[in-house]
Amino acid sequence: MLARSTCHHRTFEITLADPSRRNALGTAMFSALHARLMVAALAADDRLITHDGSRIGADVLVIRGEGHSFSTGFDLAACVADPTELRDLVMELSRTVQALRALPIPVVCEVHGAALAGGCALLAGADFVIVAPDAQLGYPVHRIGVSPAVTIPALMANAGTGSARLVTMGGLIHDGPSAVRAGLATHCASTPESLAHECRTLVGNLLSKGPVAMRATKRWINELDGSNDATRFHHAADASAAAAEGDEFATMLRDFWQKRHHTPPVTPQ
Repeated sequence: MLARSTCHHRTFEITLADPSRRNALGTAMFSALHARLMVAALAADDRLITHDGSRIGADVLVIRGEGHSFSTGFDLAACVADPTELRDLVMELSRTVQALRALPIPVVCEVHGAALAGGCALLAGADFVIVAPDAQLGYPVHRIGVSPAVTIPALMANAGTGSARLVTMGGLIHDGPSAVRAGLATHCASTPESLAHECRTLVGNLLSKGPVAMRATKRWINELDGSNDATRFHHAADASAAAAEGDEFATMLRDFWQKRHHTPPVTPQ
């Protein structure tokens, strides 16, 4: 099972559970994640708010990664064998970010280790991102000929145009404090060891607020910041996916893969 979920005390939790592959985002992982998000949407259904405002479902979603990383991004092994796989992965990533934005409840990502490339893009769909101080966040994807355009609609809504330019075009890797300054995260834990505790504190604070009011607030933020505009997300995803149709991505990825794994070049199918 590549993604697990639980629901208790008004909190729905999803864990990316492929630690041996650093929670790489491949077709199977996206399928598992989408299945968990569908269950989360049911748990967050407004109809589960009773007449007196009490809850029998979920009012907050928390996403975390198992192992040493949150997620290091796309399954590059699949793309080395077939560069056109990139288009499908980009579209699945865009779909996932939109699904996170569409959830009526606050979404919190708890990030330790690496959240890079597609893994970092997932965070843009969250309302709150709390990171360990030694976490690594960023979009170092130009070196393999990929544009992080897919993340820009959500990232701009979170961080603003200037920060979106810095993190997507600069390609730098940010630690926890730097990620907050750049708009990739909203909170940085005091220590790596306190991350889980501080995330629980954040969740507790969110749960202390009126669930109806929180839903209304998120709904209107989404309306005003463009999160509900599927066309923007689709065009941005197309821009990233277009890399799969050119030689630049295939060539740069093969070179990167060969240097990293000391293996002979792979001829695309």
